[in-house]
Amino acid sequence: MNLFLSLPESGLRHKFFTHYLMQRFDAIIAEVLFGLLTIIAVGSTWLFGAWENWWFWPFITLIFSATACFSIRLIFSSQLGTARLNFSTIAYTLIIAWLPFLFYALIRAIQADVPMDAERSFLLQLTPFLMALMAAVGLSEARQRLLAIVLLVNLALIGIYGIANHLLTGNAQVLWVQGFAQYQSEQNYHRATGSYFCPDHFSGLMEIALAMGLALALIKSTPWAQKLMAVGLSGIALWGIILSRSRGGGIVAGLIIMAALWLCTLSWAPRARWLGRGSGLLLLTAGVITFTILGGHYVKRFKEYPWSRLEHSDRYQMSAAALRAWHTAPWFGVGPGMHQNLWPHFAASPDGDRAKGIWPTFPNNTYHSFEAHNDWAQLLEEYGMVGLVLFLTATGTAVLLIYRRWKRWAHNLSRDISAYLNSEFAWMLPGLLLASLALAVHSIGDFNLQIPGTTWLLGVLTGLTIAISRHTPPYRKRSYPEPEASP
Repeated sequence: MNLFLSLPESGLRHKFFTHYLMQRFDAIIAEVLFGLLTIIAVGSTWLFGAWENWWFWPFITLIFSATACFSIRLIFSSQLGTARLNFSTIAYTLIIAWLPFLFYALIRAIQADVPMDAERSFLLQLTPFLMALMAAVGLSEARQRLLAIVLLVNLALIGIYGIANHLLTGNAQVLWVQGFAQYQSEQNYHRATGSYFCPDHFSGLMEIALAMGLALALIKSTPWAQKLMAVGLSGIALWGIILSRSRGGGIVAGLIIMAALWLCTLSWAPRARWLGRGSGLLLLTAGVITFTILGGHYVKRFKEYPWSRLEHSDRYQMSAAALRAWHTAPWFGVGPGMHQNLWPHFAASPDGDRAKGIWPTFPNNTYHSFEAHNDWAQLLEEYGMVGLVLFLTATGTAVLLIYRRWKRWAHNLSRDISAYLNSEFAWMLPGLLLASLALAVHSIGDFNLQIPGTTWLLGVLTGLTIAISRHTPPYRKRSYPEPEASP
């Protein structure tokens, strides 16, 4: 205030006062943005993944409210500068990589014959990108780190709830809503659903938790107290996957563990790295053998699946129908949201002949496929080869950049120079890579990437990882001095 009164000219006083008000308002907007992102990322995973429209659209409203706050912060950058925002080279690169696919998806959505289904499909592509952008750029570093901790705690709480709800109530209800009967009976192996209605989608959420927990536990720079908490999170996630009885979840869990043994131990010294990988693989092998012998209903579910007759499974048939639809519009696809609308036209296998009165081998007329249960086949069906290539280019760019930056970080950590690095949250880089691997593989047999809460959570984690990547050290053998030898 003394500085303000000492200004000699009213014009300067007015400019100073305006600048001060903008700073205060910007600080308030930043806190509102943090609150909205937290509510969306946490709330949507608790409220049934925001799958139903009466949850989906309120959260969409919150996302665009957060986007408005972020836009205000960007507008203020002309006066307050961009130093208070976490812009980085990797953020700019990923924005450029994603925009072609988003523009293409918007055009295809406008052209679609089913406006509401197309709109939802496009929003499922756009909103995770917005969440990632706001988490990466719009929050202060302190708020980003706090949000990362909140998300880990939330994943642990959802896992605990899913386990308790399964053991104590038999999944009779999902929160306050009655659960599906088929997941409560012995015939369907009594499967845990957590805060989602479907055990496979609950398993997908726990796979993200397992990926983050293993990354935090295994990288070298994590303090021992945090390692113990990370082991607890990993145990909760693995227990949740087992109780979900998800075949895809079980396969992906083993894949995550093997990938974590390779990826996270890059931060270890070479000798410890290979010893850890060997010991880990032996323990994993012993666990798989034990599980095969004592796994009970879970193992029975694996054995009863028609592995030798995959064409008889409904998921195979849904994917096959999606690919038949894609063949009618291979380059640009049949349109966003069109799978469920075109299902009656492509459900039956093509070996029937109406003129000769020959029924198709698989009429598939006893159920309706709202989702293909294969995100990659449905993406190809609805957006075509052009859309798939643009999507893979965007995601591949993100994975490549984060992997390269993790290799730089791991290289320096393996040489005991973590004291020179801002490595407290370095675990987020391998954690995100593992989570992305989990969802990419599981989505071959399910539609986890179309569950809004899951994709929004993954978007926020991606944004936080991009922000942490700003601290990645340069990849040079002598970028830091060698540690002094102990006497």
